[in-house]
This record gives sequence, structure tokens and C-alpha cells, in this order.
Amino acid sequence: MSSVLLVTRDTSTERLAEHALASVGHEVITAGSCGAAIRSLFNVSVDVVVMDSAIGEAEMKEFCVWLRSGNGSYPVVFLTVASARWLVDSLPIDRDRDEIVTKPCEGNDIRRAVAKTLDSTQRKGSEVLVVGNAALDKNSHELCGDSASVQLTPTEFRLMYFLIQRRGSIVSTEELLEKVWEFFPGTGSSELVRSHVRNLRNKLRIATGGAEPLQTVPRRGYRLI
Repeated sequence: MSSVLLVTRDTSTERLAEHALASVGHEVITAGSCGAAIRSLFNVSVDVVVMDSAIGEAEMKEFCVWLRSGNGSYPVVFLTVASARWLVDSLPIDRDRDEIVTKPCEGNDIRRAVAKTLDSTQRKGSEVLVVGNAALDKNSHELCGDSASVQLTPTEFRLMYFLIQRRGSIVSTEELLEKVWEFFPGTGSSELVRSHVRNLRNKLRIATGGAEPLQTVPRRGYRLI
């Protein structure tokens, strides 16, 4: 089945949703805040996010902005009170892919909403980005080239996706730490960037049979060609 990231501060909602989803075979990863959810997404791949409005409107909106700024391709199921469903801009919803479940709700309601978002994502098919003679699948995070197919980690995917968006431009280590890893300006380790670039470059070589589309520009940063 699929992996679901459940973001809630409410223990009763956590128990309800976790049991409902695990009972049909989904792997459920829980986070008690949006910061914890972001940290989880740096380490695991998920297929859908279930977001409880108990997290708070401002934090929820900030998290969804982060999600939709090149940090993966995740549909969101919002668990919210009925009044919020009809208030303009109360939920940061993408109406082409997200779902709303009105609280109080049952486990079946959450299961159906998650199933609907997953089905919609699968029917739309994979979104593919071209990287030289390889293709990056935005849904599966798989890099497929002439020589092989390799799986990118969530962080490698975000790094690659950001570099694709800035293709041809030199991107500094500082910018990558701020935009990909979400560090405050002037913080974070350059070695963290170097190690992930090294791993990503190795995977690109494996997939493409030795091509070098990811360049290091001495004392300036990195460039994807």
C-alpha cells in the first residue's frame, strides 16, 4: 500500500486516523507539528499528507507553501471543522488534487479521502522532468537513464528538483542550504551540501552511463546543464 504522513497535535485524531489507515495496509508516519513533518519528509518518501486543522491555520498555510515550492509532489487531505470548509482562503487547498474531511469524522471518511487522492494522482500519471539523457519522475523520485534506474532519497529529490528549476544558473551553497534544507541564512554546513551533491552526482553517473550534467563551479557553487 501507500505511505501517509499524518500531521496532528490531537491524540484522539491521531489514534483514529492511524488505526483507520493502518487497518487497510497503509504505512502511517506521525508528526506533532509542521516542523516535525518537514523533518520527516527529509528522510522518508510519502504518497499523501493528512493535515489536521488542530495544527493551526497559520502553521498549516506555511507548511503547504513549503510543500508546493519544489519540495515534492504530495496531495493533502485536510481534516477540518465544517465552518472552515466554506470560508474563502481558510484552507491552502489545491482543488485539483486535495480533499477535505469535515470533523467530527469517522475512520471510513479518512480512508475514502486518502484513497481518492491516491487514485487521482495515479490517474494523472507520472510527472517527468528531463535531466540530460535521464528522466526524473516527480511522483516516485526515480531517476531513469539509458544505463539504469536509481531511487533518489527525499532530500536528493528536493536538491535535484531545485537545480532543475535553476538549470543553467550557478547556485551557491548558501542558497541551497536556505532553499532546499530550510536553514536560516548564514547557518547550516557546507559539508552537508557537498555530501548530497556527491551522492546525487554518483546516481546521475549510474543512470546516464557516466554523463556529468551536474557541475561544480569553484568558489561559486553548482550548476545543472
